[in-house]
Amino acid sequence: ALGGTFDHLHSGHRILLSSALLLTSHKLIVGLTAPPLLKSKRHAALVQGLEERARAVRAFCARFSAAVTVDVVEISDVAGPTAWDGAIDALIVSRETVSGAEAIAKIREANGLPPLEVYVIDVISADDASLPHEDAERLKDAKISSTAIRGWIAEREKERRAREAPAEETPV
Repeated sequence: ALGGTFDHLHSGHRILLSSALLLTSHKLIVGLTAPPLLKSKRHAALVQGLEERARAVRAFCARFSAAVTVDVVEISDVAGPTAWDGAIDALIVSRETVSGAEAIAKIREANGLPPLEVYVIDVISADDASLPHEDAERLKDAKISSTAIRGWIAEREKERRAREAPAEETPV
């Protein structure tokens, strides 16, 4: 299983999903963050809807591997189905979300479920060849991200509105 927002599906998402599909023998559960949890994200108004994000994930996974069944589910907390589904045996996370895997481990233990095999996939830097940091906040700032994509979209929209605004008349 793996989870996240998967907004504006980018190369970092594709690597995470590809890795998950390569590590999966028959079924992959992809948890998509529910819209109410996304309100505090930067440029939240530009986050794609749940169905659009789900379609993009399903389409990519289908192109990558027809042999694995992909179940895309909405999640409204850090654990999603990993909290109660004993059939889930592995969790794929990025280096910046290892703390989420640790939280899930505690939840599963409290629920009497076996521990998950955790696979950590590196993130991709947006501006450097390597990201040697372990600090999650530094990784969030340096990685290729949907937040940066939404920021770029917001900036283009702002520039478009400025071009289309009627020019102010200067007094003669």
